[in-house]
Amino acid sequence: MEHLFPSFIRVIRNLDDATRLLATFQEFESNPSAISVEDRVRFLDFPDFSTQEANISAATTLSKEELSKKAAQSPRDLTSSEVELLHSRYWGQISFPEEDIRFDCFENLRLVSNEYYFQTLERLERFRSSFYAEFEADALKNAEAEISRWEDKRREAEDRADLAQILEYGHPWLRQLWQEDEGKKPWGYTIFQSFQWKLEDPERQELYEQKQSNLFHWAHLAIGSGTKIGSRWYLEGLDLPSRIGSDESFLSTLNQLRKQFNYLRSQPPKKQAPYLFIDMAEGKIDAIPEGITEGLLRNVFLYLDHSAAASVLDSRGPDSVWIWAVDPDYKPKIQDSSSGYQGFLRVRLQQLLNHFYVARRWHADEWSMEDLWNAARKDPHNASFVSMKDEEIFAQNLSREVATAMKKSEG
Repeated sequence: MEHLFPSFIRVIRNLDDATRLLATFQEFESNPSAISVEDRVRFLDFPDFSTQEANISAATTLSKEELSKKAAQSPRDLTSSEVELLHSRYWGQISFPEEDIRFDCFENLRLVSNEYYFQTLERLERFRSSFYAEFEADALKNAEAEISRWEDKRREAEDRADLAQILEYGHPWLRQLWQEDEGKKPWGYTIFQSFQWKLEDPERQELYEQKQSNLFHWAHLAIGSGTKIGSRWYLEGLDLPSRIGSDESFLSTLNQLRKQFNYLRSQPPKKQAPYLFIDMAEGKIDAIPEGITEGLLRNVFLYLDHSAAASVLDSRGPDSVWIWAVDPDYKPKIQDSSSGYQGFLRVRLQQLLNHFYVARRWHADEWSMEDLWNAARKDPHNASFVSMKDEEIFAQNLSREVATAMKKSEG
């Protein structure tokens, strides 16, 4: 309980003391009916009676009793000011800093465990359940539910507007992506990081992540993926095979990664990590399954090594950054020609969210990875894949944030 009482508005506003509340609670927990009227108000976390009356009068023409009955029996008929008043437990406006303090207090409870969090709240409610006036407990509970319902309606309206914006102004293939997945699956790739890059200075790794995130941000803006589709973009990191070492050649490393990827690809697709953790917590699964997250491309994987990372860290602009894309179905020849296709290519980093994704998701039967490699060789910057169209590959690009052939107007 010591973590809960600091969340009371009366404590946050220095009208009461959490230590004194705890002491009184411990004294009367076994006999709450013996507590004074003043202490009942304290444990309900209500303001004093005069403040309650003033705030009620400012929010509604109803009396406190009439408001409680209305909220308990017909919550959908409440006005916004009435809901907000009840939601604040008659305090009126609660500031963002005050809400932050309350949130931190609840998080401290959750840090112990979710079970402890709910047990603590239930313990308080059991203690003060008899302190409420008639209809009041249900009124406060229903006001909370109304706030949640309004938030859901607001989010649904925002989602509809966002999706309409995407479908009207975004790249045409986003419509097909939505029609197929309906926002229920992530879209993106799996990625391995080289053994050497994993040992890199953490500050350089963090800087890479920041720069990569910024490049992806501008890519999402360029294709018009919005929130509804853009938020489902996902790069799933895969563990390196245990047998791989730091002295492996580049081609040998890719061959081992292919074997690892193909093994994972042979397993049933799995849910995204947060949902797997929920399944574990609910006892539906005993361990995180192997496999590739459902929705991610299964006919290509990405590989980040020092060379690819350097293109981002030492970037001279969005057309200078790239990453390795590897063909998992490539069969190495006994004597690979160093000048021919060897099952991998460079891809302009931002094109992972545009032409390259489209090529691998919907045109894999039409354009093989070798075809994409041949197109990449035409790129005048660093022989990384931009497009299958020459006019896009060689298009002039003056943007400092978005790579060639990313914007809709260029397609």
